[in-house]
Amino acid sequence: MPFPKLSLPPGTLTRALLAPLTIAAFGVVFFALAQTQPAWIGAGTAQRIGPGLFAQWLSLGIVGLSLIWAAVELAVLRRGRPAAPTTEADGDSQHVRLDSGVAPGLALLTAVCLFALLLPVAGLVAACAAAAAVAGWGAGDRGPRALGLSALLGMAVAASIGLTLLPPTARLWPWSLL
Repeated sequence: MPFPKLSLPPGTLTRALLAPLTIAAFGVVFFALAQTQPAWIGAGTAQRIGPGLFAQWLSLGIVGLSLIWAAVELAVLRRGRPAAPTTEADGDSQHVRLDSGVAPGLALLTAVCLFALLLPVAGLVAACAAAAAVAGWGAGDRGPRALGLSALLGMAVAASIGLTLLPPTARLWPWSLL
C-alpha cells in the first residue's frame, strides 16, 4: 500500500520533528561521550560493571525514546492533528496535558539533566525517582497520583538494579558513601 500524499501547512513537519530529533542528537552525543568510559571492568568471571555501562544504556534509551516520539508525531500528522489539549478533571485530581511541540521534549531533557545532577548528591534511587516524575509530567495527561506512582516505580527499578547488579560501592542512597 503506497504512503498517501499529505497536504500539510508549511513548517508542520519541521515543528513536529524538531524536538524529538534534537533530543535524539543529544543522545548520540551522550553515547559518544559514554564510550570514553569502560562498560565492563576485568576479564572472565571477575568481570564487573564499569562506569560507562549505565551512561551508554541511558544515552541509547534517549535515542530510542526520541525516535519513538518522532514516529508517533509522524503517525499523528498522517491521521490529522487532534484539537488542542485541555485540562480535564478526573475525580479528585487534575490531568495537565502539555501542548504538543517542544514541551514534552524539554521535560525529557530536563529529566535526564536532573538525573545527572542529582546522582552524585542524592544517589541512584532518588535521582531515578526525580527523573521519572519529571519525564512522566512531560508525557502529559498525568495527575499527582500517577506522577507519584511513576516516581515510586523509578525508585523500585533503580533499587532493584542497584542492589543486584551494581557493585557495593555504587551510591544508591543519599547517605551511602558520604
